[in-house]
Order: sequence, then structure tokens, then C-alpha cells
Amino acid sequence: MLSLGGENMRKALKRAREILQQCNLSSAPINLDKIIEREGINLDDWRFAGRIKEAYLGDSIGIKNSVNPKRRRELIAHALGHHFLHTGNHLYFEEHDQFVTFKQEYEAQCFAAELLIPTLILKPLKTWPVHELAEHFSVTEELVKFRLKVLEGES
Repeated sequence: MLSLGGENMRKALKRAREILQQCNLSSAPINLDKIIEREGINLDDWRFAGRIKEAYLGDSIGIKNSVNPKRRRELIAHALGHHFLHTGNHLYFEEHDQFVTFKQEYEAQCFAAELLIPTLILKPLKTWPVHELAEHFSVTEELVKFRLKVLEGES
């Protein structure tokens, strides 16, 4: 099991912060289109069946066409995590323990959490209720909870 305070987390958070700074993104909700455009990535809705929700293939990100907008943002940010941190192609399967079991998935999720809920914006707001943070950052409550755990691990 990977530790929330591990080197994997720090590497992912650092890279996400670099991307936010390079793209001059400092207000919520984070504009993912700016990053996608800068990187020359194709973003498409795909008709995945079963548990597949997202794929990162070379210069393309495919997102399951039936996911809600907040979840879609998270899946895009997760795929961007693979783009910036890993080599090769990646598929995202909906598994509850995936972020604990697979190092690259954990790193990509930490990256996504920092990209969509940056520390600099989150810290002054961390006492807000989870549902308000989710609305403010345009993400799911599950990602907010994950991000708060990661923030705790950074301390």
C-alpha cells in the first residue's frame, strides 16, 4: 500500500503545480482546455462499455460519453496526470482500490487532485464543507475528500 506522504505523491503534486504556473492558472474552476490546447492533445467523447471511463493514448484523451461534467473534468485531469508523469498508454477502470494498488494510478490521481484543487486556492478554504468545495472547484465530493487527505499527508 502506498503512503499518502510518499515520494509518488510529492512528485505528482510538484508537477501539477508546475503546469498550473506555466499555464498561468490560478483561479477556480481550473480551465483544463488551456492545458489541453497547449499540449496539442485531442479530447474526445468515446462510447466505452463496462468499467472503462477514460483512456490516454499518445496524444489523445478519450472520456466515456455518459459521465457527468464534474466527473468528466476529473477524468481529463487524471489523463493529464499520465501525460505529464508517465510513458505509454493508459486506461482508467472504475475500481475502488485502484489508487492504492497501482503506483501510476495513484500518482495520476494526486496530480488530478492538485490540478483541479490547487493547494494555494484550497488552503484558505479548507474549513468549507465538502459539498461547497466541490461546487467551487467544479469537482465531485469524492475528489475533494481525496484532495483533503493528500493535503493532510503533505503537512
